[in-house]
Amino acid sequence: MAGFHTSDRDAVTPGRHSEGAPGEPVIVFDHVSRVYAAKKGRGVTAVDDVSLTVNRGEVFGVIGFSGAGKSTLIRMINGLEKPTSGTVTVLGQQVSHLSEAKLRPLRTRIGMVFQQFNLLTSRTAAGNIEFALETAGWPRSTRRARVAELLEFVGLADKAKHYPEQLSGGQKQRVGIARALAAEPEILLADEATSALDPSTTHEVLSVLRRVNEELGVTIVAITHEMEVIRSIADRVAVMDTGRVVESGKVYDLFSRPAHSADAASFVATALKDRPNAEEVARIRARTEGRLIMVSLKDSAAVSAVLGTASTRGVGFEIVHGGMSATKDSAYGLLTVSLTGEAAAVDAFVADLAGAGDVQEVHQ
Repeated sequence: MAGFHTSDRDAVTPGRHSEGAPGEPVIVFDHVSRVYAAKKGRGVTAVDDVSLTVNRGEVFGVIGFSGAGKSTLIRMINGLEKPTSGTVTVLGQQVSHLSEAKLRPLRTRIGMVFQQFNLLTSRTAAGNIEFALETAGWPRSTRRARVAELLEFVGLADKAKHYPEQLSGGQKQRVGIARALAAEPEILLADEATSALDPSTTHEVLSVLRRVNEELGVTIVAITHEMEVIRSIADRVAVMDTGRVVESGKVYDLFSRPAHSADAASFVATALKDRPNAEEVARIRARTEGRLIMVSLKDSAAVSAVLGTASTRGVGFEIVHGGMSATKDSAYGLLTVSLTGEAAAVDAFVADLAGAGDVQEVHQ
């Protein structure tokens, strides 16, 4: 951020916390469950035996359908919810065991971006950001310069005097991000930060969040039901279903693998455009009798080289479906091909394809 030099921040930021090493754990869930008591019968389990770690400097996504337990999980990071069992450790402190008084200084190190913006309608964009600084105890003499820096960072320097009703949804959310960054947090929690936005403004907000992570080094935990959000900004992801983490790992692996766990598959499929759905498979089978194989394009040159040998090996192939997409750092995709020829020749050809990229039979 322009003007953000360590010496400057140390001079104006009261209570500034030291930074740790990139890659070290900053959030640790250890066998955490959250059960809400019911008046009659068994309680409702919102989070069920979750263990995961978020490392400093990464963007960690948590995805799942409505009711999966995502929001309860994120609220345990800043102590707004307490686990029924297990421990939540944030920046070296067991949040689950802290009193409200001891939580307050920790919360100054954790920013929060909300789905519905939560801006004060009686304050301008600048006033909303300054309010966060007032709450954090910044002296009046340093607040104005900090507000100007933040508005410049999120691209709203010309909207300082505008009230929320005069701003678009994307502009409101960028003010919300600036407000969340006001006290220089080490962690930013984004709870469905783009779900109230249209695609073009979603792109703007995601671009700002990427800069928050890459330029300021802020660790981000993004809770969302939108796979496109995870694909755009996250490094690692956990898929939640009915309170449990059913799959986790690098975002690239989640999207690029042809197969997923049964519980995660239906959710991941909402963002995968590179593989045929059941109706498309039926249409493909109606016009070809070939053996249908999906092959990943993780190494597209190697896959192309194998396909180039088909005719000399007595194998015919037709590309019947496919596509390429990108995660934050890498491209990925799948080709669905129809293979014809003698069974032994096709088997040998498929084995060579498997050496170039992951393969999966299409059985629907």
